[in-house]
Amino acid sequence: MGVRVGTEERIADEILIVGAGVVGASVAYHLTRSGHRRVTVLDARDRARLPGSTGLAPGFVGQLSATPELTVLARDSVATYRTLAGTTPEPVFHQVGCLEVATDPARLEQAHRDVEQGTRAGLPARVLGPAEAAALAPALVDADRALGALYLPTDGAADPAALTHALVEAATNGGARFRFDTPVRALEIENGRVVGVRAGADGELLRAGRTVLATGIWGPVLAARAGARLPMVAVQHPYLYTAELPGLDDTPIDGPIVRYPDHAVYTRRHGRRYGLGSYAHQPLPLTPSATLGSAELPFRETDFGTALAEATALVPAFRTAPRGRRLNGAFALTPDELPLVGPAPGVAGLWCAEASWVTHAAGVGRQLADQLLSGGAPLVDPERLAPDRFADWSDERISSTALGHYRGIYDAH
Repeated sequence: MGVRVGTEERIADEILIVGAGVVGASVAYHLTRSGHRRVTVLDARDRARLPGSTGLAPGFVGQLSATPELTVLARDSVATYRTLAGTTPEPVFHQVGCLEVATDPARLEQAHRDVEQGTRAGLPARVLGPAEAAALAPALVDADRALGALYLPTDGAADPAALTHALVEAATNGGARFRFDTPVRALEIENGRVVGVRAGADGELLRAGRTVLATGIWGPVLAARAGARLPMVAVQHPYLYTAELPGLDDTPIDGPIVRYPDHAVYTRRHGRRYGLGSYAHQPLPLTPSATLGSAELPFRETDFGTALAEATALVPAFRTAPRGRRLNGAFALTPDELPLVGPAPGVAGLWCAEASWVTHAAGVGRQLADQLLSGGAPLVDPERLAPDRFADWSDERISSTALGHYRGIYDAH
């Protein structure tokens, strides 16, 4: 009996994390940092690839938001990324600042209000004139079109792949086990409770007291098999790179990231290329399936061509540069733009760390680790991130409300 009880206690203490992207790796990192070593992370990919949203993310990390919880999660994420940056041979985070460029008077007035909001949130901020803004990022800001810019010096750009690998390594050193090339086939349910997963080609049963979904757009697919609904919508999004340019070297980024909130455009340098994305198009929802092997989808000119043409006319570097890779990546939205962090609705033993970006991933990891371990005071009121907070909403209302936030997602208001 003693052996059996010991085995049951060991299983109850085990935490399985499904998904080794930046969010799943962050949960494992924070669990091990808190001293919990019974952590196993499963991922269908091989260790070198990131086919999910993490691998496609352009790495913008902006902390100021009209939603206080997002600011808290982003600030905590930046603190973690800066800590990791001091322990890795390759940079994972570049604290180069952010310019939010105003091209109309109303936005410039808002920039002055944002300085006050940033001060209250503990984020330094100031408004720059057009010439000063253009001097910080001459390839990305046109002084003739800018009326000024909000400057947030503690924002920056992450390298999502390097960051994820750093989190994986740190979590491994802390005792976590990562199993790549191990796709999760199904959640294992006994007496209405998730008790683990079926994984790998042979459907091996891996038992755990708690199972965490950190699978991005695939979260609802797995959750639905356990009878849980995750209130999130996958949406498609375009990003464009220039070709490699002769005047640029391998320096990842040498100036601030730049956003144009009036135009729903954002842009930055990526070593020898520049990149930009645009939200100025109709939202394009996606229904993920278990057979969708990547978060990158075919790029359709009819969906994104007009938005990208307008964006490239706005950014000086793109007006004459030859075009490079165009991608269509999918990520998840919720009706209030907040991630889903905590126990899954209606299914014991299942937890979520879903609908989070690189911007907030480390904060989300800390938030969930504290909840799983019943640790100290959480960063954010758990009820604000609870996956069941839209339990009485219809699927249609969840989808329409979430998609309604798409264009303004990079705006602080």
